[in-house]
Amino acid sequence: MSRTVDARTKALVEPVAREIRAATSDPKADAVAEREQASFDANELAVYMQGGQSVLDRNVKAIQMLKQFPWGDKSKRPFLTRTEEYVQGLEASVTIWKMANEGKITNEEAMAMRKQLNWPAGLELHLGMFIPSLLAHGTKEQQEAWLPPSLRLEMVGTYAQTELGHGTFVRGLETVAVFDPDSDEFVVHSPTLTSTKWWPGGLGKTATHVILMARLISRGKDHGVHSFVVQIRDMAGHTPLPGVTVGDIGPKMGYNGVDNGFLRFDHLRIPRSALLARFARLERDGTYVPPPPANAKASYATMVFVRADIVKNAGDFLGRAVTIATRYTAVRRQTAPGPGARELQVLDYDNVQQVLLPLLARAYALSFMGRAMFGQYKAFDAARARGDFSALPELHALSSGLKAACTDATSDGIETARRTCGGHGFSQLSALPTLFTSYVQNATWEGDNNVMYLQAARFLVRALITAQRGGRLAPSVQYLADEGAGARRCGVHDAAGWRAAPAQVEALTRAARHLAVQAAAVLRAAAGGELVFEGEPWNGTNVDLIRLAKAHSALLLHRNFLEAVEAAAGELKPATTRALRTLCQLHGVTLLVDAAGDLLEAGYINSTQAVQLRAAKRELVRAVRPDAVALTDGFGYEDYLLSSALGRKDGDVYQALLEAAQGSPLNDTAEGPAWHTVLKAQLAHSKL
Repeated sequence: MSRTVDARTKALVEPVAREIRAATSDPKADAVAEREQASFDANELAVYMQGGQSVLDRNVKAIQMLKQFPWGDKSKRPFLTRTEEYVQGLEASVTIWKMANEGKITNEEAMAMRKQLNWPAGLELHLGMFIPSLLAHGTKEQQEAWLPPSLRLEMVGTYAQTELGHGTFVRGLETVAVFDPDSDEFVVHSPTLTSTKWWPGGLGKTATHVILMARLISRGKDHGVHSFVVQIRDMAGHTPLPGVTVGDIGPKMGYNGVDNGFLRFDHLRIPRSALLARFARLERDGTYVPPPPANAKASYATMVFVRADIVKNAGDFLGRAVTIATRYTAVRRQTAPGPGARELQVLDYDNVQQVLLPLLARAYALSFMGRAMFGQYKAFDAARARGDFSALPELHALSSGLKAACTDATSDGIETARRTCGGHGFSQLSALPTLFTSYVQNATWEGDNNVMYLQAARFLVRALITAQRGGRLAPSVQYLADEGAGARRCGVHDAAGWRAAPAQVEALTRAARHLAVQAAAVLRAAAGGELVFEGEPWNGTNVDLIRLAKAHSALLLHRNFLEAVEAAAGELKPATTRALRTLCQLHGVTLLVDAAGDLLEAGYINSTQAVQLRAAKRELVRAVRPDAVALTDGFGYEDYLLSSALGRKDGDVYQALLEAAQGSPLNDTAEGPAWHTVLKAQLAHSKL
C-alpha cells in the first residue's frame, strides 16, 4: 500500500538520517578499494587457474545459455520443494546432455553448463561411475552393447555398492550372484535385511540399470565381489522389474536434488554376460577365470578414479566458500574504534584474518593438488592400458589419504568460512549453508575418511619397514628411508626463517617420519613385537595411524603447492608469482603451527621456535591481506556459479540480500499464508 509522507515529517527525520548516511560506508566502494590495493593482476591468475581465457569465455557463454531456461534462474532454487528440486534438476541435466548429443553444443560447453549450473541431480553417478565402470571393466563387446545407449541416455545407470550393513568394507557385502549352469544365468539375491543396497545416487527414481557389486558364487565357491550390469526397471513404463524392490531413501542433510535410493533383489535372473569381464570371467560350465596376478586389483581402479576426482573438486568447493566469505568480510563493517571513526572492515580483525586467509591458502593448495592427483591417475590409466598395474599400490594409498585430507579440509573449511560471515552466513541466500550440506557427504562417500586414512597408513607403515630393510620405496615415501632424520634439529633462528620453503618441507617431513616411526612402534607393541595389519592390534592403534596419514598428506599437499607455484612462475608475471609464493608460505606455516606439538615431541624444535612459528603466521597473514580479494578473483568464479548474495563481485551485498528475500513464497501475499487458517481467528478479538 503506497502512502505519501508529508514534508514536515521528512524534515524532522532528515538531520539524523543525513548524519547516519555520512557515517555509512558503501560496500561497493569498499570492493573497488580492495581491488585497487592488490599487488598483481587477478585476471591473469584467473586465466591460469581456469586453464586459459577460452575457459573463462566458455563459462560466460554457458551462463548465457543457462539463463534461457526456467530452471536456469537460480534465484528460485532456495525456495523449491524437494520434488521440484529433483524434477527440475533432472530436467536440466537431461536437457544439457541432449543438447550435446544433438550437436547443439560441444562436450566442453556441456561440462561448463553443468558446472556453472551446479545442480546435482539423478544423472551424477550415471556420468561419474556407471559409464567409467563400463569403460574400465567391460569387454569390447560389452562396451559396444551398453556404451552407445548410455551415451544417448536410452538407459540410465548408477553404481550399487554400499549396503545397509556395509559400506567401505567391500569384502563384507552380502548381495550374491549365484551361477546356475543349467540356464547359463546368475541368480541375484538379497539374502539379509542388511544386504539392501542403500545410498546410490540416481537409484531411487531415475536409473534403469545398475553396476551391481555382488559376490560371485559358482560351483559353491565364493569368488569375492564382482561387478554386474543389471536392469532394474521396465524400459516402457519405468516400473521396477519383477524381483526388484527399489525406491528413494528420503530427505538428507543436503544434496536433495539427487534421488539416493535403496534396492533389493528377490532371486532375479540375469545372463552370464552381465558380468563385466575385462579382467575376470566365468566360463559356460561355471569355471571361474581370475584376473592375471598383475591386475588382480583392477576393480580398485574405478574407485581410485572417483577419489582422484574428489580430490580435484575439493579445492574448487573450498575456493567458492572462501571467495564468498572473503568478499563479504571485506565489505562488511563492524564497530567503530572511536567516536566519529568509520567502522572497521571485518576482514581487518586479527581473528578473522588468521582464520580466513589460511583457508584461502588451503583452497589454492587443494586446487593444485587436485590437478596433480588427476594427472597421476591419467598416467596410471595409460599404463593400465598396457597391462602395467605397478603404480596402483602407491596411487591407491595417495588417493585414499588425500581424499580424506582434502575433503576434511574442505568440509571443515566451508563451515569455518560460513561462521566468519556472522548471522548472514546462516541464510541460504549466502549459499554457504547449501555449499556445506551438498559437499560434506564427500567425507563419507567413496570411503569413510577414517578408513581412507587407515588405508594410507597401512601403506606407510609397510613402506617404513621396507626402508628399514633396505628395500626400494615409491617416490612419495622416499623420506622414510632417512635413518638420520631423528638426530637433526631445526636450524630456524627467527620468524622470517620459517618462510623458507626448505625449512617448511624439512619440518613437515620430520613430523611425518616421526609419526611413522611412532605408529609402527605402537602397532608392534600392541601385537607383542610383531607387525600385523588387522585384528585387535591394528584396531587398537587407529589414532596413531590416522595421525601418521594426516601428517603424510599434509607433507604431500604442501610439497605439491611449492612445485606448482614454481611451475606457474614460468607463465605468470613476477608480481602474480610473488603473491602465490606468499600464499604458499602462509600455507606451510599454518600446517606447521598445527604440527608444532609433534615437532616439539620429536625434539626437532624448541619452545622459542614454536613461538617464532606463530609470529611467522601472523606476519604472513598481514602480508596476504592486501591481496585477499584479488586472490579470490584469481579463482575465476562467476557470480552465477556462486549464486550468493554475500559473494557478489561488486560488493552490493545488502541490496542483493533484500532483493533475494522478496522471492520467498511466504511473501506472495501481504498477509502471509497462515492468516486465514491460523492467525485470523486468533487475532480477531485483539484490542490493538
